[in-house]
Amino acid sequence: MNWEEKIRYLAARARQEAPPEVNVAPKVLRILAGSRAQPVAAYERLWMWLAAVSSAVAVPAAVFALTTYFTRSEPLLEISNAISWVMQ
Repeated sequence: MNWEEKIRYLAARARQEAPPEVNVAPKVLRILAGSRAQPVAAYERLWMWLAAVSSAVAVPAAVFALTTYFTRSEPLLEISNAISWVMQ
């Protein structure tokens, strides 16, 4: 029996086998039903407040930084526009 015949024989046997029946739904539902929401601990509340405050401070800081950048870079922009004919 050569390799091709062996492979065909094994493929025919594999097609005849029935897959095992597996039902995991009850186990998964039991696991999901058992996990109840835990109350937030005091140290977790501290981190949540810290994240909220830092997010609230980050937005005005970004606006201030962009405004400062654009007002401070305006003289450089005027100079580069005045001498841009040299680069062309």
